[in-house]
Amino acid sequence: MWKGILVMFAAVPLAFTAAGIFWAAFDWRTGLVAGGTTFGLCLLLAIVMLLFTKHYTLGDVFLPTVFAIVWSVLLLPLSLGTSLFSAPAAIGSGLVLSACLWKAYHDQGVGRRWLILPITVFLYEMIPLNIPGAFDDYMAFGGQVTNAALLYFVSDSPTRRLTH
Repeated sequence: MWKGILVMFAAVPLAFTAAGIFWAAFDWRTGLVAGGTTFGLCLLLAIVMLLFTKHYTLGDVFLPTVFAIVWSVLLLPLSLGTSLFSAPAAIGSGLVLSACLWKAYHDQGVGRRWLILPITVFLYEMIPLNIPGAFDDYMAFGGQVTNAALLYFVSDSPTRRLTH
């Protein structure tokens, strides 16, 4: 799982590098497309790697929360007085992803479809670029919390089938 998170955070420098190379070789529009494409491919690769982790360990369960806290401390200068990074949203999304992974860790019958939205929101919130205002954070975090609540209370997991 840590490899997927590492790929996501390598996406930012790789995207800037690709943008710079293509800007220097061609023009700024080509550089912008190359940087965006590189970032999108890295994000997609990270999501696929996180979704296809076969067995979650206890370290995998708590890694998003720890990583979100460390990343928020490192990017604290970007969140003071600006809206480039929202530390509370990043830490909250890490906590919710850890809660979903906790369920997947204890209940191996939980499908991967329950982890798509929490992983995507976690990776989105960790990006040090943000849409101005908190609306996107509220929508993403609200969807992630709703997904986690449905996972715990509605999912058709083996534990739930045995108790009902």
